[in-house]
Amino acid sequence: MDKLGLIGKPSDWLISSRYDATILREKLHIDIVDIPIEEVTSLGEVDGGEEGALVIYNRLREIVERYQLSGLTLRCFDLLTTVKNTGCLALAKLNAEGIPAACEGDVPTLITMMLANRLTGCPGFQCNPARVNTETGQMLWAHCTIPYTMVDKFNYDTHFESGFGVAIHGELPTGDYTLVKVSGDLSRVFAEDVQLIRNQYEPNLCRTQVWLQTKQVIPYLLSNPISNHHVLVRGHHAQAFIESIK
Repeated sequence: MDKLGLIGKPSDWLISSRYDATILREKLHIDIVDIPIEEVTSLGEVDGGEEGALVIYNRLREIVERYQLSGLTLRCFDLLTTVKNTGCLALAKLNAEGIPAACEGDVPTLITMMLANRLTGCPGFQCNPARVNTETGQMLWAHCTIPYTMVDKFNYDTHFESGFGVAIHGELPTGDYTLVKVSGDLSRVFAEDVQLIRNQYEPNLCRTQVWLQTKQVIPYLLSNPISNHHVLVRGHHAQAFIESIK
């Protein structure tokens, strides 16, 4: 049985953060462990740069060991007003180390990342839709953290929404990817094989920014999306994701 940590509650603005613990346990052999956000915020104010971000990483590593977690999701925006840095670097390192780690207390996204790890042995990029071109089928997706092992190169920037702390601007290889999201009760899965066609950087968005060529993503997002966060995984695995929750 895999134990996944929910550190703090889901962020209030998430479109869908509910999950069914019984179904997750029975179908995926996953238990969700509630962990108080104070286990991280008790650090108090840390250095606002890379040094402080590593302090947050070390605390999350301690939590992983103490609770014997296979993955975690963190109510990371609470850190901005308490620890005065972000969880972006910490989550990037954990994902690169094979420990699925999601932002904003988002359990369904963590479940999706866990499935990605099981099916492909690789981490996923948790991201939000930022721009849509309905004529070309191209979409811009962005977020402020990404596993180091997914990028060709990266640099540190400030966190977009707050303007301070550490965020990651990474550039991914172009080519074959899968965009996927599973609902928290496993009743729905969206998965499409897509092409990453280019990276970009603009200062008015979350720091890692990629353009995808899609077919079904835009109609799905404009009609009945599972949520805002989705997960981008290297390679074409859409059918494997769909089969995994039948």
